[in-house]
Amino acid sequence: METNQIFKVTTVAIGLVIGCFATRATSVTLTIDGKGEVHKVSPYIYGKNNSTSDDSSKATTEAEWTQIIESGVTFLRENSGNNSTKYNYSRHLSSHPDWYNNVEPHDWDYELQSIQERLPNVQAMYGFQLLGYVASTEENNFDDWGWYIDHNKQWLNRAQNVAGIGGVANPDNGKTALVEGDPNSYLMPWPADSTVGILDHWFGETGLGFDRSKVLYWAMDNEPEIWSGTHDDVQKEPVSADEFIDKYIAVAKAAKNKWPDIKLVGPITCNEWQWYAGSDYGVTVGEEFYPWIEYFIKRIGEEEARCGVKLLDVFAIHYYPSKLKDAEVIQCHRLFFDETYNYPQANGIKMITGKWNNNNTKEYVFKRCQEWMMKYMGETRGFGMTECGIESSDANICSIWYGSTIGEFMKEKVEIFSPWTWKNGMWETLHLFARYNQPYYLSSQSSNDSLVSIHTTINETKDSLTVLLINRSISEATEIEINLSNFELRDGDYMTLELSDLPDEETFVSHTDNALKTKATSFNNRTAKLSLPPLSTTTILLNAGKGTNISPERAISEVKVFPTSTQNRLHLSGLGNGGTIQIISMEGKSLITQECTQDKATLNIEQLPNGYYLCAITLSNITKTIPIIKY
Repeated sequence: METNQIFKVTTVAIGLVIGCFATRATSVTLTIDGKGEVHKVSPYIYGKNNSTSDDSSKATTEAEWTQIIESGVTFLRENSGNNSTKYNYSRHLSSHPDWYNNVEPHDWDYELQSIQERLPNVQAMYGFQLLGYVASTEENNFDDWGWYIDHNKQWLNRAQNVAGIGGVANPDNGKTALVEGDPNSYLMPWPADSTVGILDHWFGETGLGFDRSKVLYWAMDNEPEIWSGTHDDVQKEPVSADEFIDKYIAVAKAAKNKWPDIKLVGPITCNEWQWYAGSDYGVTVGEEFYPWIEYFIKRIGEEEARCGVKLLDVFAIHYYPSKLKDAEVIQCHRLFFDETYNYPQANGIKMITGKWNNNNTKEYVFKRCQEWMMKYMGETRGFGMTECGIESSDANICSIWYGSTIGEFMKEKVEIFSPWTWKNGMWETLHLFARYNQPYYLSSQSSNDSLVSIHTTINETKDSLTVLLINRSISEATEIEINLSNFELRDGDYMTLELSDLPDEETFVSHTDNALKTKATSFNNRTAKLSLPPLSTTTILLNAGKGTNISPERAISEVKVFPTSTQNRLHLSGLGNGGTIQIISMEGKSLITQECTQDKATLNIEQLPNGYYLCAITLSNITKTIPIIKY
């Protein structure tokens, strides 16, 4: 069996996807050229935030680990957003800006150790502190629980700065304390050399010995434009663009001096208004006006030219759209590169020239940044979105929005993506994309991309395609025709995986327990016609030449593999009269192949490096894959 034949066969009913085209014309035509333009898909766009515990007394549960591991997630941003700004790695403490500034335990050492043990192939992202102060002690916290008990089980307004010596709460529940606590009694100074000391602590000769190749990306703090709101105990006034950039440069130089290959991620701007306004309503130098993100790129480019060191590797933003209708939410992926898209909640973009223009509604924020990078740096850098969230609670809307954004980022070579707000439908989408997409993006076209998008990925040997279709019609099925050229494909039925009509509750448990519907799509002369359900994501797995035409009537549901996490041996049962077993790397390479002639088998994987693999079992040309971990 060849590795490009690998796919999952589940025990759900398998049926042919045959559209009735006698009375309804094809509404969308999709074309794929097997010899089209190809580029590498970043493996780190399949990410999320806040997945694992940094508190050993509240460890990540086994059910949570199963979801994380079997989803195929590749990137975990675990610095906890605003709570990272005052994190003290040497004392394992941070001050919570959204909870009275109280200082609480947080242990990134424990968390990273857990991640590297359980998820050895995943990139974990943490961050540097640029504000200049971090937590020092829990001794002067505000007695939040005592207040709650003494005031009829009502919490004090959490925005009050009452942590620290001398703090006096406002009993009327206002946002401002009667007397603010002294921040010097719970914080300590933290200059650039202190914040980058975590690199020695984790990776130095006398450090903890973590694998730094799996902690490449480092956030340059978090949402500095709103420090005067989130960290107003020490940042009373908005930090100016130049003041923040000076802090950024100092830490960036110190980090690059310790580790030249580190990937610095900034400026991590918090939302659409701040992309352009920053904290200064833009920046004026002489007679020239610059929106915030342009000015940031300009200043970094100038400093790089002076010092000869790359100070920005990934340009990252945050994005939290609000008050959007469902039909608008599922078009938000067009905000980043599409120069024709009129964003209904456009705001900051309207003052991009320094003068308010209500007609400015086309964002294409990353495309603009590419142009500014070419202007000020002479080259483009990576792009990322390390926080985002939408208000909808409909699992189908969330799935389509999330999948559309990943698809756009695959297409446009975005490097990292990790949503903050995680809702039903997103685990399912992450799993479908991360586990079944190929590593390279193959250019393909849709005759109506705003309605149905096509994203095609291809393997390195160019003999296996994953065709991903996203139907954004909210209430109607959409008839499509796929035309494939310059790719050898036998006529027949091909495995199809579909997400549609998701319920309100969470459905993703594991790689084998989820909401994927397994179907088949029939290709004849490299053409397929099918009907896509409303608000659905569909993946078709195609193999070239002698690739297997699947038979949906057969499923190998009885095959069992145990344990799925092992140091040395896998045991298999339910093989019947035998079959072929393969161990496949995450890159799709076959590492071990064993032919079996009995119902049970044992496979020794002791020689493999620790990591994440697939165990592929083939019986009668039907293949089932099961994720395993070698530790």
